[in-house]
Parts: sequence; structure tokens; C-alpha cells
Amino acid sequence: MAAEAIGLHFSEEKAMKQYLIALAVLSGLVSGQADNTRENQRDRTPAARESTPQNATASQTDLDTLKNIRKAITDDKDLSTYAHNVKITVKNGQATLRGPVRSESEKSRIEELAKTNGAVSVINHLEVAPPKKSSTSN
Repeated sequence: MAAEAIGLHFSEEKAMKQYLIALAVLSGLVSGQADNTRENQRDRTPAARESTPQNATASQTDLDTLKNIRKAITDDKDLSTYAHNVKITVKNGQATLRGPVRSESEKSRIEELAKTNGAVSVINHLEVAPPKKSSTSN
């Protein structure tokens, strides 16, 4: 271990790592924050503000529709974990879908499941996530 080579004990090594991270943040090499500027801007649009769980109605019909759509999506084992976790709101029968999915086909499939499980109409704000980075390098 590199720390042992220069005579640092575990607690000193941990303190050194914390110091180096703090130094990198303070010097501007790393921000310490995820860059989610695009998502924040998207979430400030009027359409996004209208389709939040806080603005969805609590009518029993909308809740049943939401439950049916969620069950259909989670029961579809061909969908990715991303797809299983999309955000769904239902207001007056209109389902709004938000979040990342792995492909255009998943995006279409989720919209289809919403329509066939009680949604009168669907607003599809799903986004295809970038491909996963490979853990192997060539």
C-alpha cells in the first residue's frame, strides 16, 4: 500500500485522502456536485411543474389508473430497471411519464402500457439515457 511506503498509518491515510479531496474541491478541480443543470432546467418548465405528485388529483379513478400502469410496467420483465422506476402522475385520466429509460423501444412500450391500462391520454416526457460505460477498456 502506498501509505505504508511513506510511513502513514490507516487513520493518517484516511485524513490525507480527505485533505486531498477538500483541496481538489477548493481549487476548483472538482465541484463536489453532480452536474444536473439540464434536468433542473427541464424541471422548471410549466409542463413539468403541472405534472408533479403534489399537483395530481387524489381521485380514486386516478389512483386506480396509476396503480394499474405501475403494475403493468413492473410486471414487464423485458423492461430495464430504469424503465421500472419511471415517474408516473395521473390527473383527470391524463398520465404523465417522466424519467430515464434505456431505449426508444422502452419509451414507446411504457407509453403503450399507460394507454392500455386506463390512461385517457399520455404525456410522454421519458428520456433515453446515454449507454452505460463499459467497464473494460481496449
